[in-house]
Amino acid sequence: MTGSKRRSLVWTVAVVFFLTAALGTFLQWIVATEVLLPLETREARSRAEVVAVNIAGDLSAAPTVEAGADLDSLLARRRSAMGARPDWIAFRRADGVVISDPPSRSGNIVRILAATPTSGGIVEVRPLPGRRGPSRFEILAKRRVRRGDEILGEVVVLRPLRPPGGPMGFGSATSLLFLPISVIASAISGLIIVRLLSRRLRSIEKFASRVAEGDLSARIGDTSGDEIGRIATRLDRMTERLAEAREEIQENERQRRHLFADITHELATPLTAIRGTAETMLNPEVHLSESERTSYIRGMLEESRRLDRLTRDLFDLARLEAGASPLQLEPLDWVALCRNTSDRFVSRFQTAGLTLSWGDSVESALIVADGHRLEQILENLLVNALRYVPEGGTVTLALVAADGPGRRFRLSVTDDGPGIAPEELPHAFERFYRAPGAREQAGSTDDNGSGLGLAIVHEIVERHGGTVRAEQREPHGLSIVVELTGAGPSGTR
Repeated sequence: MTGSKRRSLVWTVAVVFFLTAALGTFLQWIVATEVLLPLETREARSRAEVVAVNIAGDLSAAPTVEAGADLDSLLARRRSAMGARPDWIAFRRADGVVISDPPSRSGNIVRILAATPTSGGIVEVRPLPGRRGPSRFEILAKRRVRRGDEILGEVVVLRPLRPPGGPMGFGSATSLLFLPISVIASAISGLIIVRLLSRRLRSIEKFASRVAEGDLSARIGDTSGDEIGRIATRLDRMTERLAEAREEIQENERQRRHLFADITHELATPLTAIRGTAETMLNPEVHLSESERTSYIRGMLEESRRLDRLTRDLFDLARLEAGASPLQLEPLDWVALCRNTSDRFVSRFQTAGLTLSWGDSVESALIVADGHRLEQILENLLVNALRYVPEGGTVTLALVAADGPGRRFRLSVTDDGPGIAPEELPHAFERFYRAPGAREQAGSTDDNGSGLGLAIVHEIVERHGGTVRAEQREPHGLSIVVELTGAGPSGTR
């Protein structure tokens, strides 16, 4: 996936956990503000109401309500009994004097009691200059202190409220709810992620099992683009290449077996003829005249030549395919080489009742090639025409400049013989290939060749970086076309 945006599981997990934390916080805020805070406020007011009633009772029964150690001790004792988080307690006498616990908060309490609370009992005051402290307070309970018909004062229980910047706007006790909610949400999201990952990993495991059993058609099909997706994509590509390699090996094995069968058949044919003739000549019960014996020996010689030719062609083709026969490259004129080769075949064509001629050609075609191998190409093509073009036929050579980019030359060997069916043309350059009816077309005056001539031509042309193809000629006939790259001004390819 080089050059494209790559996804990562890290980001997927990070997003999931971020959403989990946000969800947990949101749930915490909902539960705390809608459930816990109202409960806590109700409990605090009930507790404050009890404390206020008790203090009012104590003060009503006290001989005096003057400020002093007894009053401070009473307020402190009642405040400490309120729990782990005691609120502020104040007693405002009828003459306006305020006694509070803690005593250090008296100044603030005086200012709070002087302010007008809202309907919810919330009082807002400004902090004193140069001091920091809470600015919002909640009056939890008020209780008048009476002694008979006389009003001695008022007991007030209040508490400071945390500023809006506190954790989620509610008390530290309720914030503890965040832990179990986050743990539960994280556990659920973790379970979901693990199940998703395990499902994708199981698909890879099943894929590996199928491949191990030899099923190379198995595919994972995970295109997510993250780490697991990229591994799955590479495994799919690997399996595709393994399948292609196996098909290639199977095809090579099929071709190898077919080649061995063809070689066995081709070698057995002349050997069988030689052995049969030799057994006939050695049989004392068979009486042969001198002319018959000469004819048998001549037949054995022809078969041995055919066997030798087949062996040499097989050896030559094997060396070419293995690269064991290096090309001797040199600058040469392809036109001159072709004319010299064709001149050597003119008499053989005349003897066979065929015409060998030249068509439109360039005056020279400078290329860098192995001259011996180029001669071998044209010889094989001309011998092929001698075998399969019937008497009275014509074979035409032409060497022209090829169309298209680059400097290339095209050699064509065209005949007006029976040709090859269009569906057989792709097989023309296979080893031991013969078109249907080739033996009948060749007649009895010449053997059918080794079946390797065009295969050798194909291998030599490819070694030179060229192309070769067989084309059907209208109305009948065959044309073999060879294209090679011409040499540059300095004689290089």
